[in-house]
Amino acid sequence: MRKKITALTISALLGFVAAFSGGFPAFAAAHELVIYHTNDVHGQAFEERDTEGRLTRIGYDRLKALVDADPSPRKLLLDAGDVLHGQAFATARRGELMGVVLSLAGYDAIAAGNHDFDYGYKRLLEIAGQYRLNFLAANVARENGGSILPPYVLRSWGDLKVGIFGLSTPGTRTSTDPRNLEGLEIKDPVREAEALVERLKAEGTDLIVAVTHMGSEPYCEPTSQAIAERVSGLDVIIDGHSHSTTIIPIERSDGSRALVASTGAYFENVGRITIDKKSDGGYSMAASILTAFSPEIETTAPDPAMRAAMNALKAELDTELSRVVMKVPFDLDGSRRNVRRSSTNLGRLVCAALTDATGADAALINGGSIRDSIAEGDVTKGQFLTAFPYGNYVYLIDVTGEDLLAALSHGLGLPGAGAFPQFWGLEVGTEKREITAADGRKSEVMVPKSVTVGGQPLDLKAKYILAINDFLYSGGDGYAMFGKYPYREFPTLEEIFRAYMAEKDAATLRAVSGTKVLRIPGADAH
Repeated sequence: MRKKITALTISALLGFVAAFSGGFPAFAAAHELVIYHTNDVHGQAFEERDTEGRLTRIGYDRLKALVDADPSPRKLLLDAGDVLHGQAFATARRGELMGVVLSLAGYDAIAAGNHDFDYGYKRLLEIAGQYRLNFLAANVARENGGSILPPYVLRSWGDLKVGIFGLSTPGTRTSTDPRNLEGLEIKDPVREAEALVERLKAEGTDLIVAVTHMGSEPYCEPTSQAIAERVSGLDVIIDGHSHSTTIIPIERSDGSRALVASTGAYFENVGRITIDKKSDGGYSMAASILTAFSPEIETTAPDPAMRAAMNALKAELDTELSRVVMKVPFDLDGSRRNVRRSSTNLGRLVCAALTDATGADAALINGGSIRDSIAEGDVTKGQFLTAFPYGNYVYLIDVTGEDLLAALSHGLGLPGAGAFPQFWGLEVGTEKREITAADGRKSEVMVPKSVTVGGQPLDLKAKYILAINDFLYSGGDGYAMFGKYPYREFPTLEEIFRAYMAEKDAATLRAVSGTKVLRIPGADAH
């Protein structure tokens, strides 16, 4: 489902213009500076169209043509992270093909998103170095203090000097496999931003832009808008992580202003910020979100040289990725919106496969480990890799009922986040409960009200055999309760699921698919 564009616009007060017409103003004149930006593309490198022929994903070849056609002599192309991992085009060669495409597109800077670390940080460094890409992460450092990626870059055009720095969410510690960050620490993004703004001001920059993979939703801590509010001197934040489509003007208590912009996800939109100098020496900004189906995009012909290069890369993978690896008798729901908020038939089938293969009492995985739906019929390797890109191994542990309840409480309390649980062998009823944070703020969270295992009430003191993925065992998505238990290792989740789907008849699969295991007041489980 396409997210609704959100605007917290107070343009009369702040001097910003936020355009939500579905497209950019036509190129009427050159601007002092134009920033084009993307975020959370997740390997969606190529254009896509719906059944009516309407463009739904933009593609890098069309983006390059759009940027090149802008008459402004001073332009930046920025990305706010999560670009190297996701679709099969990205994962099949561990980010390499995306590295080629990003280099061809001419990105000036890219934030290191949590999923850009999914192949391990050393692989991120390899790609950045090999394709001369400015992945920036000012707050990610080795435990001895040395940076692993550049904190910032400078761009100058005559009398205009722009500083661009990058920040990665502290949530990267748990939203990629913690082993991918071994030997690294993630520093406080606010403090690092304050230090960098001071440093860049001392270097004589006129404008300071941050590419941040922070997010703007409540589960993001800190949010991009919180950073903009707290860091005076920061002019623009290009943000990612929460897949939000937003233009948020900020006015700080000292009277200074900033702008936060994010384009959603999966190349459905491109952002554009135009910056012009005012008579008083300051700058005015106009921000827009350009949708894939807008006339401005549809009428922009893709760059022919880049399209040819991208098609050549894709052709190398087509034979391998078009091989049929499984067949499914009905549609399986792995949409991001659903697997992170409810139990879906794909989540139940995956977890049922784990219990069947391991003999576990129950299975639990994070919803974020499922990345896409699978349609009825033949499933190619490419489609399968898109839905299951991680290659997580399955671990079997003996866990106390107390820790199993703690795991459910943790995941259910984060609707919309990747930690939200998918499970089998359990039946869980939930309720909403008000909690008070350490700072006194009150909020409502969803908590387990009743839990059964194998049809019997959960016993907090009993031991249960639980199948999980190795990501959760390592503390991924904040599941800190599992790593203390010895484990038995099984094949990957993907191998087990494919074998299960091949072995079971359609009636068995439909029975599992239709079983309700999670009850949320006021909502139906999928």
